[in-house]
Amino acid sequence: MSVATSKKKKVVLLQGGMSAEREVSLSTGRGFAQALVELGYPFEVIDCKEDLLIRIAEAQKNGAQVALLALHGKYAEDGIAQSICEYIKLPYSGSGVMASALCMDKIFTKEVLSNHKIPIAKQQLAHKNDLAHFRLELPLPVVVKPSREGSSVGVTIVRDKSQLRGALDEAAKHDQYILVEEFISGVEVTVPILDEKALTPIEIVPKVDFYDYKNKYTAGRTDYILPARLPDGVLQLAREYALQAFHVCRLRCYGRVDFRVTNDGQPYVLEINTLPGCTPTSLLPKSAAHSGISFNQLVEILVERATLDYAGVK
Repeated sequence: MSVATSKKKKVVLLQGGMSAEREVSLSTGRGFAQALVELGYPFEVIDCKEDLLIRIAEAQKNGAQVALLALHGKYAEDGIAQSICEYIKLPYSGSGVMASALCMDKIFTKEVLSNHKIPIAKQQLAHKNDLAHFRLELPLPVVVKPSREGSSVGVTIVRDKSQLRGALDEAAKHDQYILVEEFISGVEVTVPILDEKALTPIEIVPKVDFYDYKNKYTAGRTDYILPARLPDGVLQLAREYALQAFHVCRLRCYGRVDFRVTNDGQPYVLEINTLPGCTPTSLLPKSAAHSGISFNQLVEILVERATLDYAGVK
């Protein structure tokens, strides 16, 4: 799946950022940088802070032709970095402004998925300024999470009602809008998508508790089983839902759709990642490698498929 190029584009690698996922982004950035070196792309690196607009405009003046986004979380995965690239007409990797903003907001993502008959968990909404009046209507256990955050930051599984207020307060540290949804018992599975094709689903088995930030990014704390230990028909259904979600939310090139699959084989979409991590423990590179796509080939695809929402439009 290597992409042939006659001349290597100059890349500006965007990493770091100001979100709770900064360290994850820096890890993704290190992997991308090594791949760019090995692939022979000229590039420079920007640590994305408040001066991003000035620095990226300077990079473009210095010949940058593509922005490779190694960013995660707020101010990055939510359409903000994409908007900056869009405004200065610098093609960038991954999904566009609308898809990025939509999928970063779990509440609105679930509304779109529900409208397209894609299975999701039952849910309630809360706002940080009105937590005193929140009344839980779902049966326990429930999952409480900030609507606009990633890497399981601020997520709590509430198994006893006495834990609810603390979970809401924790989520409110990360966003004004809070999603409370039913806990789906079953197998956790993710379907990575690359070049708009669903790759092999991966089963996620944390050794302790649930798939939280520590279990995601600490080597050895989670087992990844590839392909997932589910019937072929269930895996195919998950792939189909993943691609459907990918298209209805207008993602581009790559992404990752996370599921819980019940004991009776029904996949439920948990969330959609528009800039999935590419760290040593990340899932997209694992699934790509299983399909014979090296990490360098993965990065080359991201660079060469970089584009704009308004590409070709005046």
